[in-house]
Amino acid sequence: MQRWMRNLAAALLGLACVIAVGSATAQKTVNLTFRFNDTEEKEMRAALDEFEKRNPGIKVALQRIGWRDARDQYLREAAAGQGPDVVHVAQVWVKEMGDAGALLPLNDLMKQAPLPNAGGFNDFVARELAQNKQGQIFGLPWTTDTWAMVYRTDVLKEAGITKLPDTWAELHDASAQITKRTGKAGFGFPAGGSASGAIWFLANYYWWSNGKAMVVQKPDGSYGMNLTAADIADSMRYFKSFLTEGHNPTSNLSASDAHDPAILQALVTGKQGIGTMPPNTYKQVLETYAAANPGKPLPFVSGPFPKGSVTRTSNIGGRMLGINVNSKNPAEAWKLVEYLASEPIFTKYYTTQFPAQTSLLKKVDFGKEMQGFAEQLGYARTWGPYSDGPAPIGAMWNATGRAFSAALSGQRTEQQAAEELLDNVAKLMKTRGQ
Repeated sequence: MQRWMRNLAAALLGLACVIAVGSATAQKTVNLTFRFNDTEEKEMRAALDEFEKRNPGIKVALQRIGWRDARDQYLREAAAGQGPDVVHVAQVWVKEMGDAGALLPLNDLMKQAPLPNAGGFNDFVARELAQNKQGQIFGLPWTTDTWAMVYRTDVLKEAGITKLPDTWAELHDASAQITKRTGKAGFGFPAGGSASGAIWFLANYYWWSNGKAMVVQKPDGSYGMNLTAADIADSMRYFKSFLTEGHNPTSNLSASDAHDPAILQALVTGKQGIGTMPPNTYKQVLETYAAANPGKPLPFVSGPFPKGSVTRTSNIGGRMLGINVNSKNPAEAWKLVEYLASEPIFTKYYTTQFPAQTSLLKKVDFGKEMQGFAEQLGYARTWGPYSDGPAPIGAMWNATGRAFSAALSGQRTEQQAAEELLDNVAKLMKTRGQ
């Protein structure tokens, strides 16, 4: 009996140890959430699965949200002590989110677990957009890109257009010629005014190419505007002409994003001759066409933006990764950020994007259809004073979208909408210290 009791006690003790070990193991599992804004959800999930294999004590839930809602949604959540551990954000949002207390400074994490690439943080582009004047780093540059023009070569040929438009006037005329001679849409751009809409980019490219800018830094270091109501109204009239003349369908007044399915489908099916978009969206067009037309050559070419009176230009854009200031597991979140910035992500999973590291960019093969993007990168500029100035870029972006939407849809005259936009931005700049 005593032996039986001793054996039972030993068995119970062993079971207790197993339970204790299992509980300890369960307690050691860290659960993270990564919020991702692009469309490659399936590929990103595969990348996260690989991360979990490499880090068996970490599980990552993937959240998907569209760009138009991403900024405002995250700021609301972070202010309430909530939100994902790791967040996918536009480069130009990082300082604003950091200064608002929504992103965790990464400086200490970088010291405790340095970036594995040889150049460290200095290997990344757009570093000035990741840190504030006090040197706090709120985001790690993840991808870099710029917008470019995209053309259906068969539609251009059908319309009798033998060379790509070189100026804004030539772009307008080519767009009109496509519709007149083929009955197809010409330059089909998203003209809607939703938050974070694409018209923000087109408006700024037009202004910059003509020597104007919404925000500039003055010689004394202060910030001001280099746009008049007449300048803004002129750009509104230009883009509105595509709608009123019928070569950009009025249905695009409800499209705000470059990746709007209606616009992408029109390009894929050849019902539209010209578009504009970042490289990940263009690659989606190419892949969709190739899948629908196996074995056929791709009837697409990319080119730089038109010239204005001064230059041609676009912005150096891209995405960054940030860590929520409310994250309970910042060390593990940083480990995920480092993994997402590694080379295999761009060669195996997130292949629609260009990496934001100069060492990795040297390995990029742009390919024939992407040459316009490679050329456009040579003309691209940073947001500069927009990011450093007193007015939040997100607020200016949204105000610009609303103003252009009102003008392009006819709710306001171009002059009225331009004056309202100018007044709104002036108030933003004054509110923040000017």
